[in-house]
Amino acid sequence: MKRILKWLAYTLVVLIVLLLSGSWYFSSRFNKEFEKVIDFEPKAIPIPADSASVERGRILAVDCRSCHGADLGGKVFFDDPGIGMLPSSNLTGSPGSETEHYTDMDFVKAIRHGLNKSGHKLMIMPSLPYSHISDEDLGCLIAFIRTLPEVERKFPKRKLTYMAQVMAGAGLFGNLFHYDIIDHRNAVNVPAVPIGNSIEYGSYLTHIHGCNDCHKKDLKGGKAPDPVSPPVPDISNSGAVGRWNTEQFISVFRTGTTPEGKVLDAQFMPFAGLGAHSDTEIEAVYNYIKSLNN
Repeated sequence: MKRILKWLAYTLVVLIVLLLSGSWYFSSRFNKEFEKVIDFEPKAIPIPADSASVERGRILAVDCRSCHGADLGGKVFFDDPGIGMLPSSNLTGSPGSETEHYTDMDFVKAIRHGLNKSGHKLMIMPSLPYSHISDEDLGCLIAFIRTLPEVERKFPKRKLTYMAQVMAGAGLFGNLFHYDIIDHRNAVNVPAVPIGNSIEYGSYLTHIHGCNDCHKKDLKGGKAPDPVSPPVPDISNSGAVGRWNTEQFISVFRTGTTPEGKVLDAQFMPFAGLGAHSDTEIEAVYNYIKSLNN
């Protein structure tokens, strides 16, 4: 009996050591990502200054409000005792803000490539969708950001629990650093798609608004990309969207309520981003979804 207890105790010690070693490895692996400096120079794009372009940029920036706040001055967009607290950057360039000394090309590098001014990877910045944005639209977006009044707002530094660091290092939160998954060679000289209700333009909007990030490549939804969000619904033709007509689809993004009466939670479904576009543009997304063989 003593021999069995001895071996059980030995096995338990080994398991504890392996568990601690494994957790330390994943935590260290995650934290080391913040130390890496990437030597990367983005391709220059023209930045317009006319009012129509700035207005286009304002429409494109509505999605940014989900994380950066209504005035884009930043906010604490995630705060969970079991995971941690995550503030977003102040995009207004106010004194002391992360973007105070950003050039136009620094914004290109951050938005389209997922790197900050110093070349460090940005965490949870959805640069993968923006790697598909046209040079013209990206220029409009940056032009609008340049018009923002300065907002003096500061936050405590990012803080993640040890368990969250372990989970992140193990990949349980998905791809937190979009720089690693972007095809940077193709994220240059991106041509504009004519605005209209075409399937091509609908595909473009679907990609830059990140619909595929949550609803998956086939738009059939499934498990959310993070452990605190609810399951993602099927928005392909095999889901509820397949039963909606054009007017109902547009209404969802205007009102935040589905034809079945479900009220969308803007925290998990940022419908206002697409809703900022015209009816014709939203119809393009509908036409794109309808064109898919699913």
